[in-house]
Amino acid sequence: MPLTRVATAAPDTTLQAIAQVAVEARVGSQSGLFDYAVPEALTGVIEIGHRVRVPFGKRTVTGFVYALDQGPTVLELKPIEALLDAEPVLPAVLVELAGFVAAHYQVPLDEVVRAVVPPRVRAVIKRSVKRRRQSRILRQAAQVSHPAVIALEPGQEAARERIAVALTRQESEVFLLHGVTGSGKTEVYLALLEQVLAKEGQALVLIPEIALTPQTVGRFAARFPGRLAVLHSALTEAERAAEWWRIRRGEADIVIGPRAAVFAPLPRLRLIVIDEEESSAFKQDRIPRYHAPTVARWLARRTRSVLLLGSATPSVVTYAGALSGRERLLELPHRAQGRPLPPVTIVDMRKELQAEQFGPLSRPLREAIGESLARREQSILFLNRRGLATFVLCRDCGQARECPHCSVALVYHAALNRLQCHYCGSTEPLPRRCPACGSRYIKSFGIGTERIEQEVRSLFPAARVLRLDRDVMKTPDAADLIFDQMMSGEADVLVGTQLVAKGLDLPRVTTVGVVNADTSLHFPDYRSSERTFSLLTQVAGRAGRGSAASSVFIQTYTPDHPAIKHAQYHDYRGFFREELEVRRAYRFPPFAELIVATYGHRDEARAAREAKTAAEHLSATIALLNLGDIEVLGPSPAFVYRLKDEFRYEVTLKGADLHRVADGLPRGRGWSLDVDPM
Repeated sequence: MPLTRVATAAPDTTLQAIAQVAVEARVGSQSGLFDYAVPEALTGVIEIGHRVRVPFGKRTVTGFVYALDQGPTVLELKPIEALLDAEPVLPAVLVELAGFVAAHYQVPLDEVVRAVVPPRVRAVIKRSVKRRRQSRILRQAAQVSHPAVIALEPGQEAARERIAVALTRQESEVFLLHGVTGSGKTEVYLALLEQVLAKEGQALVLIPEIALTPQTVGRFAARFPGRLAVLHSALTEAERAAEWWRIRRGEADIVIGPRAAVFAPLPRLRLIVIDEEESSAFKQDRIPRYHAPTVARWLARRTRSVLLLGSATPSVVTYAGALSGRERLLELPHRAQGRPLPPVTIVDMRKELQAEQFGPLSRPLREAIGESLARREQSILFLNRRGLATFVLCRDCGQARECPHCSVALVYHAALNRLQCHYCGSTEPLPRRCPACGSRYIKSFGIGTERIEQEVRSLFPAARVLRLDRDVMKTPDAADLIFDQMMSGEADVLVGTQLVAKGLDLPRVTTVGVVNADTSLHFPDYRSSERTFSLLTQVAGRAGRGSAASSVFIQTYTPDHPAIKHAQYHDYRGFFREELEVRRAYRFPPFAELIVATYGHRDEARAAREAKTAAEHLSATIALLNLGDIEVLGPSPAFVYRLKDEFRYEVTLKGADLHRVADGLPRGRGWSLDVDPM
């Protein structure tokens, strides 16, 4: 984000030092930057990244120095009041990174600074905070005195050597490591990290969510004891600040964490690893709506670091880029130690209905679970919906019980004995009569993970059943405890949402069942097929991690869908080819960029009117600039039309280089922009 003012001076005008400051105040300015005069006492002392105190209106606020310049003394600028720290709090590269995020995602810089710098670090008074608790993963890893270093197999070693060359040259290259589930991608990461640390460099490892990958984090912590910093949502603000300062001082050589860890202040960064790069968890769903892999690309270029993207199911955009040469493609097509990928059976649930089998678990899946139990092996059942029932319906008037604040059906949770909205969190009792017509014939329909848990307990009374979803993750260690029970053989069946789909390496699991493969397939989302294929492939990959024979069952009402057909054979390339042609036909990424502008207001008519005006203005701007390759779609109601009592309309831009019309994008109260939406 360049300076917004170019300072020029007449021959007889002297120049003064000027600092551009991102102030700690919600100002509503698009740039979020304000000019201040640098006092003579601070000239030559103040640097980019320093935290300062400045006058702002009738009050005094803190801010971070974004840029330094010179301007004519005739400019009447308020001076900086004080320098708050001896050294810059933010490294210059993080200041530049914040500027990139602000410009690319069309948000004020002060909003980005809030995401980059933890609240306790932004505070004027720094406190020395002792970590009161560590994650259970690190405590367990600390008990491993001599973690085993696994020798790389030929395919892994070839991938490591190719990336090692770029690390040695200190070149900024991007690699895509496409490896099937169980192919040993993590071992490649660990070997590269050893190389980086041997040269006194630092590394950043991004994973979709700490809670989903306890084994992965544990392996990193065990291999590099005392050299790892873990950033995760379970940390208190004080703990987060303490960890941030530890990283800033260079006391941690490896940082591992979810998307926000991309802003970790690593001064000697050499390697960035992003595992499961296709995950939507890397996209922030609130301002600033950044995409961590996109931010990491900029960071790798700026620091001349290597960026390694790893996945069993890369995003269509990333894989297309690798085939075109934008990234270096490395592939691990086989599982480590010669283990085969598990066979996958597609169960057509339409035939189950014709056979008058109405339960949520098909006959083949029930039989497989029973056989695994008889052999004292384990099973995993996946359903990406929480709750006992997905909606409550009156059979007289046909009305489903909706959230009073959002246009979505309420979900019945047996543990709460209440209906709950999964968007705003509001709850209400399960009604005995229909609120609309007074009928007693009101019943819950659909299935969630609670319902599947009940079904398994009913079918297999002796089975020890666990459930893993957001409803049971009440403590930071909940996922770890469940994983430990599965690993130790204290449980037989694990039922869960996508929390069970990735990151678990459980050798006793021989049966995996996808209860309903269609739940993510029919959303108004251009990535629904990609997400479904990825989830199915990842879930199937939980089977066959040990020496025993295993099997996977995918239950579906649409067995001929490409995402399901190709998942049956672990056929990523086949799916990619079909999906790429669909994207080409409809001009979706990678063949176009997208920006979605959403307007929300409690007045439904006003929401529709404002969105229509914005769409007309954008169309006029595009016509004026003769940018015929850019389309304006909408306005149309958002997928969740009413959210927290606000009615929402969307206007979508589709085309190449959409930043050409950045100045015409709608802004202001009620508007939100999502650049590169996922």
